Amino acid sequence: HMIIHNGPLYDVLINTPDFFETDQYENYKRILERLIWHFNSLSKREEIIIQSLILELIYTIGKDTTKRTVNHKSITNHCIIENALNFIANNLKEDLCLEKIAKQMSLSPVYFHTLFKASVGKTLRDYVEEQRIKRAITLLQTTDYSLTKIAFECGFSSQSYFSYIFKRRMKQTPRKYVQELYDKYTV
Repeated sequence: HMIIHNGPLYDVLINTPDFFETDQYENYKRILERLIWHFNSLSKREEIIIQSLILELIYTIGKDTTKRTVNHKSITNHCIIENALNFIANNLKEDLCLEKIAKQMSLSPVYFHTLFKASVGKTLRDYVEEQRIKRAITLLQTTDYSLTKIAFECGFSSQSYFSYIFKRRMKQTPRKYVQELYDKYTV
């Protein structure tokens, strides 16, 4: 008899689903055949082997179901990030703070930030800023909006903050960028 109340084995067993698909059929068959064979021998020495085979079975089940759970989590995480990116794209004018987006995705801010950075490769703040600048460039190229209007259309709190971020990212002011565009196409 093996009684497990806590610890790593307990954690594996408690998190194991009642049913799961596997591609490890031969591995399970080998373990179970050896278990039956040693169980039918009924010597004291066989009890240690039986316990080790039970541990091997638990380990194999844990590894098999964890791999599938990780794949499921990966798909779920991908959907969460895709939804977050769509939310950002559709709400660039809004305040897109970490707390707001995490709440929208029904996640804690810390978990969402970690997941976002691991998936996108940059912080939420950097990503949002990058998307706002891309939108600003499109507006600079296709409209005759004032810099103030563009700043607000892209979610910047002021025209001066927009100009500061634009210059930091593009290495030139928005006015200089527009002037270069104008010069390029009016030659």
